[in-house]
Amino acid sequence: MLEAVGVIHVNIDQRGSVKAIQWQRAPKHAPQVMREIEQMVKAAAPYPVPLHMSQVTYTDVWLWHKSGKFQLDTLTEGQD
Repeated sequence: MLEAVGVIHVNIDQRGSVKAIQWQRAPKHAPQVMREIEQMVKAAAPYPVPLHMSQVTYTDVWLWHKSGKFQLDTLTEGQD
């Protein structure tokens, strides 16, 4: 069973650093999940440098299980 589903927009600057994180769908009922996602996103920096742009924004959907395991929706194979 999923504890939370979150959708975030992450702004990456020209050095590959996280410039900002905005929640499109915040799991406000699980603030510890929000903190953990933000910490992981920031800890994963530096990201690939956006060539020919001053920054780039990527969006991802986090599927968070109550066990603490998670999956990024962009990495799933989908359902048939």
